[in-house]
Amino acid sequence: MLDLFTTDFNSIGNDARYSAVADFVRAQPIESNRHDFKTVWNNDTLKDVAAFANTFGGILVIGVEKGQADAEAKLVGVMSTLELTTGIASAIATNISPTPPYDIMECHNPGDSNKRFCVIRVRSDATLHLVTKKNISNPVWIRNADQTISADAAQLRMMIEREKQSVTDVRESFHIRVSRMFEEMVVGRSYSDGLRNWPLGRFQSELTYFKLALIPTETKMIVLDVRSEREFVSLIHEHYRRVRSCLGGQEPVAAAAESRSSDFYEYRWYHQNLDYESRWRVTNRLELAHATQILHDLEWSLVDIVVYTILMLVVGTKWWESLQYFGDGILTASIDTQNLNLARGASGQFAKLFGPGEGDPVMGAEVLDEHGQRAEANASVSVNFADMRDNIPSLVTSLMNSLLRNLGHGVVSSEFENNVRLIVSRK
Repeated sequence: MLDLFTTDFNSIGNDARYSAVADFVRAQPIESNRHDFKTVWNNDTLKDVAAFANTFGGILVIGVEKGQADAEAKLVGVMSTLELTTGIASAIATNISPTPPYDIMECHNPGDSNKRFCVIRVRSDATLHLVTKKNISNPVWIRNADQTISADAAQLRMMIEREKQSVTDVRESFHIRVSRMFEEMVVGRSYSDGLRNWPLGRFQSELTYFKLALIPTETKMIVLDVRSEREFVSLIHEHYRRVRSCLGGQEPVAAAAESRSSDFYEYRWYHQNLDYESRWRVTNRLELAHATQILHDLEWSLVDIVVYTILMLVVGTKWWESLQYFGDGILTASIDTQNLNLARGASGQFAKLFGPGEGDPVMGAEVLDEHGQRAEANASVSVNFADMRDNIPSLVTSLMNSLLRNLGHGVVSSEFENNVRLIVSRK
């Protein structure tokens, strides 16, 4: 019998998942401090997820009916022609802050594909998880025996103290992880051995660059293999249209290569005519990173770095979703624009240069008060699955506002976000 507390959900098919749920319900019909049954998902279920996260962790099974007087639980299922996972994940990300660490699995009755079940396996950690849904009066919930109850003052004080130390540890770990990746992901130029031998050729390390990293706040490990690597490359080719288009033809102007280690996979791309290199990396800790050249005729493009940030969020959302991660993360950016000018079109608008996406996006001159005083800058913004999917303009604007201000420029946030929204809508 598969153990729902430890089974890798991604490694089993629908029938095995359903059997695991049925076995679990038969074996443990009485709810406890580690598991609970719900007939359907609703707003009150958010309290149970937060309670498990704030206490010892646990399993929530949706589609099971269990009354207080019932000796057995019933596998009734949720009648739906649509999958449940994305909606539940979005509700958790939107209404519990920060998003608790959890896995989610869906299956259906092999004899009735519309009778669906969902398992949310919540892990506890040192963070205090608050229910932020407006119509739920108390934000702090814990698990006590087979009930979800409000935390009292003493319990809340204990959780706050526990969280203080956790926040310090997470920040230190985050900075170490990002710094190591950025140091390793150096983009070069002036390769001396031609396009064919580019990956191993001698090169000059370029001083100008733009780097992004998307780091999950939860420590979760995955297994990288050739299949997952190919899925990642297909996401790059799908969304970074310029990268894909330059690889084809009888005489391609660009080449691609890959490198890997036990804990990461990296896809590299180089455009010979432009002397322009980009690198993308994923790790077995669900981290994503991108480093790219920004130099183009002694200019750099505001539009390009905005598009690169949009694409990182789009690809990151799809990558995390494919691995069943619906939690929180941190998006960080680093830029160096030494001796480069901001690119503008004839009308004064900010224009693309390399153009990693499709179309010809521009940004109005009103979005930025250009007073660059520094060449290097870093910035970070907190993200979650729901915002990465639904609120990209807001996330990009928040990150760019911090990054550009650290360079010395002034950002007009509302106009900037409107411009980003237009770029996103055209993708």
